[in-house]
Amino acid sequence: MKLDFFHIIVTLLVSLYVADVSLQVIVEVPGYGVLNGTIETSSFTDRTFYAFRSVHYAETPTPENRYLPPIPKAPYPMDEVQDASSNNPGCSQPGVDNEDCLTLNVITPQLPSESTTLLPVMFWIHGGAFSLGQVIEYQPNRYMEHDIVLVEIQYRLGPLGFLSFDTDDVPGNAAIFDQIEALRWVNKFVEYFGGDPNQITIVGESAGSASVTLLLLAPQTRGLFQRAIGESGSVLAEWALDRDGRGKEASLKIAEMSGCPVEPYEDLLTCVRNVDAAIITRAYQDYSREDMLNGNLGFSGSNPVIQVAGAQRVIESDPRELFTSGNFATVPTMFGANKQEGTLVLGVLYNRYLVPKNLTEDEEFLANDLVPTLLSALNIDDPTGELAAQLTEKYLGTAEMGNLTSMTPGLTDMLSVLFLKAPTYETSQLVSQHNPNAFYYSFEYEGRNSIFEYAFALNPVPVPHGVSHGDEMIYLFVFPFPSIPPGLNATEEELSKKMLQVWTNFVKFGDPTPEGVPLLDGIPKFLPYNTVDEYYTAIDDVWRIESDYTLTYTVTVDELNNPPAYKTRSSSRRRSGRFHQSLPTKNNYLGM
Repeated sequence: MKLDFFHIIVTLLVSLYVADVSLQVIVEVPGYGVLNGTIETSSFTDRTFYAFRSVHYAETPTPENRYLPPIPKAPYPMDEVQDASSNNPGCSQPGVDNEDCLTLNVITPQLPSESTTLLPVMFWIHGGAFSLGQVIEYQPNRYMEHDIVLVEIQYRLGPLGFLSFDTDDVPGNAAIFDQIEALRWVNKFVEYFGGDPNQITIVGESAGSASVTLLLLAPQTRGLFQRAIGESGSVLAEWALDRDGRGKEASLKIAEMSGCPVEPYEDLLTCVRNVDAAIITRAYQDYSREDMLNGNLGFSGSNPVIQVAGAQRVIESDPRELFTSGNFATVPTMFGANKQEGTLVLGVLYNRYLVPKNLTEDEEFLANDLVPTLLSALNIDDPTGELAAQLTEKYLGTAEMGNLTSMTPGLTDMLSVLFLKAPTYETSQLVSQHNPNAFYYSFEYEGRNSIFEYAFALNPVPVPHGVSHGDEMIYLFVFPFPSIPPGLNATEEELSKKMLQVWTNFVKFGDPTPEGVPLLDGIPKFLPYNTVDEYYTAIDDVWRIESDYTLTYTVTVDELNNPPAYKTRSSSRRRSGRFHQSLPTKNNYLGM
């Protein structure tokens, strides 16, 4: 209930945040309708932009197509003006009960009446473990300093987006088809907002980044976009895709926990089509908690599946094989991950597994069983225990085994790699085999604020946030969360402006630092990844071109005694030392 209440409060706060606009603008979209939007201003220079919010790209799901691809939105009467001035709630999730949510926001610095030049389009897919999130949380004011059109989409979440019985009625991946339908809508109508349908970049973070990789693979998307950016996530990650019938098994359990009969099938189908959205959403949350306590990831029934049914199918075979064979959209890509992705994973592990099972001080479990438990949760076969021993040596070799505080740096690195860094990096490596324009970054700046603080605001964990999962977004979007103040200090503003230039350059040119485009001071020339040089760009106080991203896999442990040479003494203490200084004092085994 605390999580539900928190999401309700956040929704109210951000609703108030975006309601403070008074100027309005009307745009006519032939074949769709007439929309009434708002006139707003950008973050740094008060540049005027236009926002059209909660624009339906698909019809509200009916019981019959609740788990099927969406139906495109029928045109409105052209003699009526549709209100597009405010955000409607997101799709059903804890604290939000709403199926009329297949909408998108179109944010543009210019309308066709102001210029005949169409602008490149950024198509944003939010994250949230495929079960949380809404576009109201991503304010566009910083991006609107640049000449791009930003489209932010909503898609079905949780079981309403991913329930799968491996049947044609409930085949799975409905939410991915939502994303595809939104892409089709943008291709058809974005020019009426000043956007170029031939220059669309799909961009996502976390589950949104995993969605980006699925859209690269989906045959239905060929020609619908020209570039792709993935921030911290890939379909190659175990949490991002259910295989071998796990999605069906979980979906049946979620249906049963919703009060539906599992047999006969006709009764099951009728029930899940008509059960209240809040009930099946709550059933998934309960199932997820139970699944995690049983040593699993808790994602099944609420994430994509390899489809074996359905008239339309997003993915039918192993994604690694598809990427290896080149069976994907070979467009320019930029992928990346954050320095300490694993702190968020460790926080979830702490709150949803270690604490409920009273294992936080169980030295025997922590020393001998934790790593094998993690491998089992990730469906990694290790019958001899050899892999667990190797991982323990690599990541925890200098830790006091059995002492959770001492193990925290190594666990942070291990979880970073297993859940996010390795899958995202492998995706870029595979893409580069068929596409020379594959860029990679490592976000390493530890600022004053962190998404981690928002994620654990109600249930704090004794884990330093480091450069956590999602932290790069703080400098790209404005977040209207109490735990993430919208203001930036001078250093953060400089970083934000650099990142915005790099991200929007990629949207415009398919290259973060194209020839002939002046760059802000301190931005190096990005070099595409290749298997010989293995280039990537590190984003921090000082931006750097580095080689061999796998050297970052033990960065938290490595920096315990050896702050990086590229930082000044004061900068090292302020950044790399902060992670370790945040550990509980009594167990800070380095005395830092």
